[in-house]
Amino acid sequence: MKRSKKIAFLLVIQMPVQIVIGYFIGFNYFSLLMVFVAIPIADQILGHDASNPPAEEVAALQSDWFFLIMPVLWVPCQLAILVWGAWLIQSDMLPLWQKIGLGLSIAVMSGSGIIIAHEFGHRNSWWERALAKILLATVCYMHFIIEHNHGHHLRVATPEDPSSARQGENFYMFWLRSVGGSYASAWRLELARLRHNHYSAWGWHNQMLWFLLIPIGIAAAAYFFFGLYALIFFVAQSFFAFSMLELINYIEHYGLERQKTAQGGYEPVSVRHSWNANQLLSNLYMIHLERHSDHHHNPLLRYQVLNHREESPQLPGGYGAMFPLALVPPLWFRIIDPLVEKYRRAAP
Repeated sequence: MKRSKKIAFLLVIQMPVQIVIGYFIGFNYFSLLMVFVAIPIADQILGHDASNPPAEEVAALQSDWFFLIMPVLWVPCQLAILVWGAWLIQSDMLPLWQKIGLGLSIAVMSGSGIIIAHEFGHRNSWWERALAKILLATVCYMHFIIEHNHGHHLRVATPEDPSSARQGENFYMFWLRSVGGSYASAWRLELARLRHNHYSAWGWHNQMLWFLLIPIGIAAAAYFFFGLYALIFFVAQSFFAFSMLELINYIEHYGLERQKTAQGGYEPVSVRHSWNANQLLSNLYMIHLERHSDHHHNPLLRYQVLNHREESPQLPGGYGAMFPLALVPPLWFRIIDPLVEKYRRAAP
């Protein structure tokens, strides 16, 4: 991997910094403009990055501590911004329109924090998984670490997966199905684990009970230490943050299907069952999440060694450009459905 690209991953930490900059320049929508306007435009200017790490470098890159700097640093930054934001929104220091901008900007940051949590949640070390849970607790979506790892990755691109969008399904219907279905699935998976280990469903071993109580505790602390507006801010930013995750989920697998085998199961997961994008800048900001095909093919690989897969279905733009399309269903169907059909015809 080129040294310039390696260092460029540190750009991700700009996102919480942008929120602080927006506040001090008196325009709390600055971060939103950067994420949803500047980065998609820059993607078009800077172009694509189809480079992959040489096979002989993968092992060294996988264990290179440098790539932990940014995601580890993100955690205290996000926590600090959330506390600071709660204080500002509770106070009378900002007009309402600026408070709304600040809240939305922080929600985009904490939604991006779920991407960092996703990276940590796939690791085996206890401390990385603990950091994933801390980030997920701040957006009331702790069950994601169960459902994503033990549900979604097994059932992806099948009707049984609530997080895989079906062709013709708009984002808003998908959101309802995915949010409710993923939470119910996480409960089923956790109860199955408890039964297997002979634990009580209502004892302290039940992670889902902790995943319910911890966000409630954070919400209570926001109200107790700051006030009602801080509580509303915490709940609202959580809602927008996990909705941003569901928007990403919608884009990642829309319309892609694993075929049933003669034995009644499904064909193995391959790079053909996730959409791929290789826009340079948005892949840096999303720590290669857009190389989602390779992530599902090799879920234990760290972000820095994920490959661009040319044989995967390719999105016409990075996620930032896809977000507004997905929010306008007629536009999304008009652009993406022909790509789904084209890909299906070309599939072996």
